[in-house]
Amino acid sequence: MSNEKVRSNQYVVGLKQTLKTLKEHRASSIVIAQDVHIHLLTDVLVQAQQQQIPIEFSDSRRELGNRFGIQVKAMIAAYLKNGL
Repeated sequence: MSNEKVRSNQYVVGLKQTLKTLKEHRASSIVIAQDVHIHLLTDVLVQAQQQQIPIEFSDSRRELGNRFGIQVKAMIAAYLKNGL
């Protein structure tokens, strides 16, 4: 499922965009790089828990960036709900 969403651009990458997506209730799941200081993601984790959003983990920020087709490291991304 996630590879299909990546190909169809149904995702956002980055802390600000992910938090905005969560606040708008448009996220279906989030992906977090394991090499991120967790205190940076407090707001995201609270929103995800309140909305019961599944959380996946990526091995590293570099791998997460590659997974979403960007040339830089990324600490977090969110898949969007269908049709949003």
